Formats: sequence, C-alpha cells, structure tokens
Amino acid sequence: MTVNWNAQAYDALPLPHEAWGRGVIDGLTLRGDETLIDAGCGSGRDAQRALMHLPEGQIIGLDASESMRVAFTDRFAGVSRVEVRESDLMDVWPVEPEGADAVMSVAAFHWLDRQELTWAQVARALRPGGRVRIDAGGQGNLTRLLSAVDEVGATALLPTWHYAGVDETLDHLRSVGLTPIEVRLRSAPAYFDDDDTYARYLADVVLHHLSDDQRAQVAAIMGDRCVDYVRLEVAAKKPR
Repeated sequence: MTVNWNAQAYDALPLPHEAWGRGVIDGLTLRGDETLIDAGCGSGRDAQRALMHLPEGQIIGLDASESMRVAFTDRFAGVSRVEVRESDLMDVWPVEPEGADAVMSVAAFHWLDRQELTWAQVARALRPGGRVRIDAGGQGNLTRLLSAVDEVGATALLPTWHYAGVDETLDHLRSVGLTPIEVRLRSAPAYFDDDDTYARYLADVVLHHLSDDQRAQVAAIMGDRCVDYVRLEVAAKKPR
C-alpha cells in the first residue's frame, strides 16, 4: 500500500529517527572528503547532519517519494555538493558502480520486502574498502502496536513492512560479498509527552491509512503513548 508522505508534517514532529540517524552517521567515522549515499533519504534531515562531517565531500540522496525529494531539494537549495535522485531501492540505483565511499540508511530498509536486492545495490555502489551503516525496523518491531491495530480490525490498512532479523541480514550481506562488522537488534521504545503529539505521530509516521477513530482506538489500547520500536542496526564493509 503506497504512502503519500507529507514531508512538512513529518519534519515538524519530534522524531526518534533523529537519534537513529546520529548513531548511523557517527558510526561511519567519516574523514570529510567521501562520497556518501543516503539510501531512503527522505526530507534530508540525516543528510544535513552528515554534511557537517563532510566539508570536502558530497552526498547523493536516493528516495522513491516525490514529496520527500522536493523537501530534500528545498533543504539543500544552493548546495552543489548534495543532490537527490529518484530511486526504488530494490531496483538498480542511479549511481556510478563503485563510486561511493559510504552508504547510510535510516528507517528505510523495513519498507523493502526484497532486502537482498537492496544489499546487492549497496555492494555495487561501494568502492573496495567502502562501508555501510543502516538503522531500520527489525524483527519484533511494533509487536504491541500491530496487535492493537489487529484488535480494531485495521490490519488490512497497513503497508507491507519486512522486519529482518540478524541471521537473515547476515545471509544477505555475505551473499553479496559484504563483510559484516556488527549486526544486532535493539529494543528502542519511543514515548510521547502528550496525546496530541502521539496522535499526530501515529497519523503521519506509522498508521497513515487508518481513520482518526481507528488510531484513537489503537492509542487507547496501547495506553502509554508508546511506539514499541525494535531497531536492526547493521555495519558492514566491502573488502579491498
């Protein structure tokens, strides 16, 4: 089920994604002159942070959403070292083979039901010695929330997400010739301070196609203004 992202509403929310992005960027330990691909770049908040670590580098953002690409372009207007390209991450990426020093991705891989195709594109894009870090929804993600959605009879209104586990991800990495550095699952529940922010977060980030009444029922079942995230954190490199 296609999600039509509202980039402005998305950016206005206090997203736990920001902390996930910081972890990904810090973990890359960028020198400052690399070419970095941001796979599933969204509106560019993570790319903006990464750019501070790349005074002599460049960033190529990839995203399938037109509204997110427009927001990304607006964010980096006049910045020649950053560009965004339309891309289905499971198809061939519109980038030069072995043209990137690093690939990052935040909160995108769980939208892909054929993640092995995307890992093959990561391997294709990286130079020998290049590295990749991602943070995405992992095995066990949203167990309570999805149960609440099912309880209100709205499961059919959800997009198709794929929450990969450690063993599956290790298999994907090795099958495309990437060397795992760290692959782990981490519980990361997000709590919200008030009912209004929680409702807006559910509407704009997680439960897009549910009605307001259905989301209110889900929130009541949850009872603690929580989104019970489990993160899949992956670090790998391409052998020289």
